[in-house]
Amino acid sequence: MTKIILVIIIVAVGLVGYNYFTTGEFSLVPGSSLSEEEQEVKSLADSFHQARRMVTQAQRSAGVGGIGNIDIVADDMNEIDQIERDIVTLMDSLESDAAFEKAERLEREINDFKSGRG
Repeated sequence: MTKIILVIIIVAVGLVGYNYFTTGEFSLVPGSSLSEEEQEVKSLADSFHQARRMVTQAQRSAGVGGIGNIDIVADDMNEIDQIERDIVTLMDSLESDAAFEKAERLEREINDFKSGRG
């Protein structure tokens, strides 16, 4: 009986850890408790994280193989600029404090990335 409880606890902790690293939220079921506003912010955050990965990857490969990826970096940076404009616009209409805090956090993350600190 104790082994079963231990296995259940390990699985629950693993699931919460996985959800935290993939969504940034401590929960057993990802996205289940997000409001519509929070989902909009999360969607913008996911888009930013994808574009940031692409910029980082293109910069790495440009460092190795020359300057062939400058257009890719520029396109992804333009996408990040658009996401930043979208998040600022969205913040004006957010009513939920939780969504607003997440939007502010995302805006800081974008600014840190653009200034070279992220």
